[in-house]
Amino acid sequence: MLGQPATDGGLRFPAGSPPAAVPAVLQMRGVSRIHGGRAVWAPLDVSLAAGTLTVVTGPNGSGKSTLLRLASGLLRPSSGSRECAGRALYVRGGGGLRGAQTVADAVTSTAGLAGRRGAVADAVDLLGIGALAHRRVGTLSAGERVRAAMAAAVACRPALLCLDEPTAALDPQGTQDLAGVLDALRADSRTILVATHQPGVLLTVADAHLEIGDGRVVLR
Repeated sequence: MLGQPATDGGLRFPAGSPPAAVPAVLQMRGVSRIHGGRAVWAPLDVSLAAGTLTVVTGPNGSGKSTLLRLASGLLRPSSGSRECAGRALYVRGGGGLRGAQTVADAVTSTAGLAGRRGAVADAVDLLGIGALAHRRVGTLSAGERVRAAMAAAVACRPALLCLDEPTAALDPQGTQDLAGVLDALRADSRTILVATHQPGVLLTVADAHLEIGDGRVVLR
């Protein structure tokens, strides 16, 4: 059941309400992380189905980034287990694209490292950045840079895309545009986990909303 509390104090939730036949892309069981001698939150269970969008919110220091890093495999849990059905990618803000690169070069080189050069055109179309292809990354607006970073990640065809604060430098229109992009990605059967302290319109396209606070993760 969506949001059913686990008996161990954690939380079980499939993002959205997919049919039983839809496989889980991410499974985290009894996961916790110790930081500074204390658990960031109570152990939790997470199950994300394919083609779902989950938004994670909470105050600064609550553990949003930690949750995404655990989900992407960048961090190991202090307890519990994590299983992901394929590659997971973590993107912070506008990503790590070099300012001197053109957008086309940045997306192509990133996809090439993942052996996915053939997916570049689809990613560029999906993110709507064809007109930016020959612009240098350093000349892009905050919203354009976020889209370019997302295109580079999407071109790698990850099973799970973890976006950490993609709205941080965006104005309201940029956030609205991002919501449309995330909705399109979800419609393309991508599984997305987004951390933000400015959820707003993102919640209107999300399948699930996780709020972190007071050492707990709560499904809203």
